[in-house]
Amino acid sequence: MNPHEHKAEFREKRDEDVLAASFKHPYLFELIVERYEEAFIRKARSIVRDDEAARDIVQDTFVKIYLYGRSFRPVEGARFSSWAYKVLMNVCFMWYKKMKRERLFFSALDEDLEAVLPHDDRAEREQKLDRDYLESMFSRLPETFARILRLYVIDGKDYKEIAEAEGVTEGAIKTRMHRARAQMKEIGRKISGGDTY
Repeated sequence: MNPHEHKAEFREKRDEDVLAASFKHPYLFELIVERYEEAFIRKARSIVRDDEAARDIVQDTFVKIYLYGRSFRPVEGARFSSWAYKVLMNVCFMWYKKMKRERLFFSALDEDLEAVLPHDDRAEREQKLDRDYLESMFSRLPETFARILRLYVIDGKDYKEIAEAEGVTEGAIKTRMHRARAQMKEIGRKISGGDTY
């Protein structure tokens, strides 16, 4: 039986049956996509308020549904659609967390906020910013920039303290921070665009 005929045979079957059969015949998963894609996009768009992001989220959702679909067990009162929407909500949540981390990070580097940010909030900064995420960002920078950003963002040191630690003037640190911030924004744009490193 060719894929087209096989899909036609499964078109009226339950989601659970289509999903189970798709592990042996991946092309059957297209039926799941056809059934849920538009509704998922509407739901994601209503949450993230961004059409492109909503489509990316939905694509990621279908990947996760297929990857983790073997663990789905239909039980009374818990249909496939409920589980699938939960996966969608989780992907939306992870998208929001990523966006929030990036906003918090770039806010921490904003010179306009430098004047009003206290420098004794080290613990609070570490709670707000995900260290693993920051380290992955820092690893893409020249070591000189990465070092001063760690001192500023993670250790909570001000420009004067960083200048003393680096053995340079405050003006030099401000210049380096400006250049580091520009590079970080470029990295953020590339990550958002799906580039890999």
